Amino acid sequence: MPLPRNRPVSKIRNKSTFYLLVLSSGIITSFYVVLDDVVNLELIKDPFIFGAFEMVVGFVVSLLFVAFLHIPFRKKEVGKRRLNLGYLFDRNFQRLKFPRGKVGIYTLLAGIFASGSTILYFYLLKENGSAVIMPFSQFVLIYLLIGEAIADKEKPVIVEIQSIAMIAIGVIIASLSTGTGTLDLNSLLINIALIMGPFSLFSACYIFFQKKALTTKNDQGRLYDTINLRMWTMVIIMISQCIAAIPSLIRGGFTEVATNWKTALTPVIFSMLFVFIAIVFSTRALTMGKMSIVRALSSVSVIVTIPLTLIVGIWIPTISGIGGENLSTTLILKIAGSLLILVGVIALALSETRSILLAKVKQGEEIRIEELTKIKGVTDVSFITGTYDLLINVKIRSIGKLYSMTENSIAKLAWITDVTTHHIMKEYE
Repeated sequence: MPLPRNRPVSKIRNKSTFYLLVLSSGIITSFYVVLDDVVNLELIKDPFIFGAFEMVVGFVVSLLFVAFLHIPFRKKEVGKRRLNLGYLFDRNFQRLKFPRGKVGIYTLLAGIFASGSTILYFYLLKENGSAVIMPFSQFVLIYLLIGEAIADKEKPVIVEIQSIAMIAIGVIIASLSTGTGTLDLNSLLINIALIMGPFSLFSACYIFFQKKALTTKNDQGRLYDTINLRMWTMVIIMISQCIAAIPSLIRGGFTEVATNWKTALTPVIFSMLFVFIAIVFSTRALTMGKMSIVRALSSVSVIVTIPLTLIVGIWIPTISGIGGENLSTTLILKIAGSLLILVGVIALALSETRSILLAKVKQGEEIRIEELTKIKGVTDVSFITGTYDLLINVKIRSIGKLYSMTENSIAKLAWITDVTTHHIMKEYE
């Protein structure tokens, strides 16, 4: 029996698995961001030292967790390979191994861009707290949408433009206040510049190279696994974060770590374990859907983070980023901005459509299936009997793009004479 090369981990259908992975990742993300808030505000206040401490602990935690995933699983075998617990997370995982070739290059690039976004994450977390950093992070979606539009060589449709506008406005509204409950225009402008510039760009590039690494086959024809990808990008992030912390350590920051590391260790361990699982889930989802859709659905973390920070804020008031005389106004702004972001990403996610195309082939013409499968949006092609010769399954972001793809790509193939389109109205599991 050949080794499996697809990524589903159970008998659940791909669509259900995809949504389960993305939504779980978003919810788990909320928990580790709030834990980071607690440690950063109460124990290790320098953002660069805190980042270095967390990445070093995270590397050890990740390494131990990956070692745990090497434990054999019920003595079951697939082909010549004995399965381990890592198989439950990703069917392509066999063991920890160093990435090579193109996969190694993509992993290196993913790690470099992840390092940049991580350093900025800790800075923004210190300045604003998780109640603001989570809405900030959704601005990455705009870069992904633009990147996919360029890659597909198509203009964005109206629903995408509306979604981008709502997300952008929501980010700005959610960041209109500080922990004192007052508007700080200078802080707002700096934060917007950081979000729209390096933070979002680094994060989008990180996601892009993650997807490239996971969809590129090695010399043996196998796909890279999410567990190895996370482990090796973690190494690069740890090194970069430690380098970034050197100036703070020289200024005496080591004393803060030496004093509080024991208290901070437990929440950081749980935080980094949550990070590992959340990123493995989200990167696996990247192999099953578009980058922008994955990012859109994972924005459930924006909504989950607000009640979590409010609950923890009962014991640590500064963690919620809500205070001062205008408490109610600040809270309304944060909730309104987060809801705008949520509506924008839901509208984008729900606009995705599935269709079936039936095509006739010119008599005597050579059928070149690779010309069809390389078209963006085509998921698979089948030969059928009857009036039509080919059944083409398509998954694309909107009906408007489906029309464009049919007219400009499929119908223009020289060996196809006729194409009919059937939009899927509802699917049953």
